[in-house]
Amino acid sequence: MLLAAIITLTATKPSPILGALGRPAQAWFLNQIMQNRPQLATALHDENGVKPYTVSTLLDRYGHPHKAGDWLKEGQECWLRITTIGEELSEAFLINVLKRLQKNITLHKMDFRIDGYTINPRENAWAGQTAFSEIAQDSKYIEVSRDVRMEFVTPTAFRTNGNDISIPAPHQIFRSLWQKWNATCPESMQLDDLWPNFAADCILVNELTAVNTTRWEFAQGTRGAATGFTGTVGFSLLPISKIKEQWRPFWDGADVVMQSLARFAFYAGVGHHTTIGMGQSQALGQRAITTKKPARKR
Repeated sequence: MLLAAIITLTATKPSPILGALGRPAQAWFLNQIMQNRPQLATALHDENGVKPYTVSTLLDRYGHPHKAGDWLKEGQECWLRITTIGEELSEAFLINVLKRLQKNITLHKMDFRIDGYTINPRENAWAGQTAFSEIAQDSKYIEVSRDVRMEFVTPTAFRTNGNDISIPAPHQIFRSLWQKWNATCPESMQLDDLWPNFAADCILVNELTAVNTTRWEFAQGTRGAATGFTGTVGFSLLPISKIKEQWRPFWDGADVVMQSLARFAFYAGVGHHTTIGMGQSQALGQRAITTKKPARKR
């Protein structure tokens, strides 16, 4: 089970926003898990490698991140967006956190009333609930399946040799998603280890719209800042006639993998620091050519 929850908050007093609030939001999330599943929370905090969740910074009611220097008014509505991509964590998050939400939350000395949550995309476009099998199955029926457009809403970057790489390179984006997919999906659905190399050679950027570099200062602690890109990026899988001979055996079905990973980004985030608000993204303009099954009741 993969979850994307929007938690609705209301500011209870005027407050300045001093920077990105992903760190205190992450601390709140882990503390909620700790209260009911301490071993799971400890593992999430201590283990290296892929983290099976994302936590946003404070968002406005349109899903855009509040910027340092913004001033919240008393009574102003805000959001937190939290996603989970591991089966155990998703169950714990739904049962032990969402269904037992407290009445209030404090993020870096800013006080909010918690008004509720949703995982229903009909109520909020940034909410959702799905499964790996559903992502893969739906991706088979996407019109114009060799192209995909992705929107990167919060700064997205990749850590290489101690540096932030803030370029929307296909091999970085699809390697990140491949790594998170294989770390959390059922064993039977794992993707070939050669996928990142295939993506580097066979997927090209075909659109850059309003792509900018954004620097985030974090509001809590002294752990500095991070830089990433935002905007809309389009990707295209090369036709089989234009790829290297070595990749032709892998080409059939690669469009479904590319579409699946792009859709997976909605829950997994892209790049590093996704646990503190970076890399929030989604696939755009994907329209299935078959009739969709009705949404499950929440």
